[in-house]
Amino acid sequence: MTTIQACVNPRLLTKADRLFTGTLDGRIIEVLQNARRAGATRVTITNEDGWITVKDNGQGIDDFAKLLDLGGSGWDETCEHSEDPAGVGIFCLAPREVTIRSKGKMVTISKDGWTHEPVEVRKDPDPVRKGTILRFQDEPWESSKVDGNAVFCGMQVIVDGKRCPRLPFVSEDAAHHAELGCKIEVRESNQLDQWHNSCKRERCYSNNVLVNFHGQVVAFDHHPISEHGLHYLVDLTSEPTGIRLMLPARTRLVENETYKQLLSAIELEAYRHIQRRGQHTLPFEEYARAKTLNIPLPEAQPVFTIGLIGNDLSPEPVAVTKPMGFPLAKCYRMDLKVPGEDGDDTNAHLVAALGTLTEPFVPVSIRSCYDGYSWAKLPTIGKVEVKIGKELHSEWLWSGKLICVDALHITVQTSVGKVFSSPVCMAKAPQPPKEAPSWADEHVLITPKAQDHLQPSEIWYHLGGWCDEGDTYDTQLACFEEELDRFWADLIGPDEQLRQSILSPLYRIKPDWQSVTVFASGTVAIRHVDGTYRTIEPPPASPPAQ
Repeated sequence: MTTIQACVNPRLLTKADRLFTGTLDGRIIEVLQNARRAGATRVTITNEDGWITVKDNGQGIDDFAKLLDLGGSGWDETCEHSEDPAGVGIFCLAPREVTIRSKGKMVTISKDGWTHEPVEVRKDPDPVRKGTILRFQDEPWESSKVDGNAVFCGMQVIVDGKRCPRLPFVSEDAAHHAELGCKIEVRESNQLDQWHNSCKRERCYSNNVLVNFHGQVVAFDHHPISEHGLHYLVDLTSEPTGIRLMLPARTRLVENETYKQLLSAIELEAYRHIQRRGQHTLPFEEYARAKTLNIPLPEAQPVFTIGLIGNDLSPEPVAVTKPMGFPLAKCYRMDLKVPGEDGDDTNAHLVAALGTLTEPFVPVSIRSCYDGYSWAKLPTIGKVEVKIGKELHSEWLWSGKLICVDALHITVQTSVGKVFSSPVCMAKAPQPPKEAPSWADEHVLITPKAQDHLQPSEIWYHLGGWCDEGDTYDTQLACFEEELDRFWADLIGPDEQLRQSILSPLYRIKPDWQSVTVFASGTVAIRHVDGTYRTIEPPPASPPAQ
């Protein structure tokens, strides 16, 4: 039988100076992390002429050989179980020349010393009795760079005499999960402080899970419930844990079995947070899921929109209004199980918005994910009928056909036996004619009253509205309004548009004119009601160019 065995090739050591990404953040994180593991409570960073000095008050270095033991670790068993040290942290400073002083000894590691050359450990002429001092050249370690990596590390960090902010990552209300070696706290978006938000922005704005690995914050996106405004803070506690970060940079979590358990714990805390808050808008499926986790929740707050048509784009359709204090229980949902015409929801909406009814008829839209809640069990809209009068005029307009008729009447039947019926000034044709082009299948019915009762944009909505691949919204609306004006003029008669275009400029004249005569020469004669005249001559012709 042939076997193979994992080993470390000596060639890896020759590449030791390239193990890290080389970012300033990475170096700051590793140096602070080493100080904390050494039991430091205070770290002082000094910038001077391109040289960086880092001093901590930790336990110091007993065995300098561990510094260059790639993959080895000088940390105790407790640290091994809680933090999984990789034994490569000091290599973040490679290939820089670094002088390290501790407990009366010192060493200077140069470029070749990082890879293979022996490095002499010398007696320190100015012994450091407490902690460790590192000195090396680098770009400035300014407080603006250090603050974000120091704020949650648990130590007091001072940069050039200025104290970095120091805050607990979670509050006392965080739930302790000893089996995972962490605490978990759920916060609303407005409860995050600037430092939590900065951790989120540095990686991805949408990331809502922040894991504090003893000062290094790792962010990722996870939504155990549909309330996406919740954020989950995970603070490692130095207890034994299976939560692991990918080495060497530790910028992502390892998706092992403990990771799955962490996600389950986050879900649990999400529902507990909702329970404490007392109100929510969770879909019914998540409400039921909370029960299986022994976390009973109240029913969701009613989530609905008034009316049956609408979108996130402009223009907005004509609105349905709900009277003040009118209960949701008296509103109606569209019954999707009842076969009907295409456009029944539109016409039910329009009779509610435009009809003259003896009692309120308020249709509402409720997403199917809320089915199961008591408040979602409303009476429904069934059959919708449209009675259409005589056609007066029609034109292909925008992306559909606009048809003017002398009368429109919509009748709605409901599951509780009530019937709502009223004349309206606009409706959607129940069934577009078969000869309609595929690109213009919207057939909108209006009566002459629509000119006075509807905004042009409310008609435009049903004819396709604004196209985001075309010109600006205002430009497209202005174009549609011109087409609609021509439609109304043509409805009155073939010469009406000409008449209106002639009269339009006269609105600028004072209203006391009686008649206006326009001569072929361009002269305009205005007769006022008081009998006076005003003549406007065209400007003299310009002399021909010499």
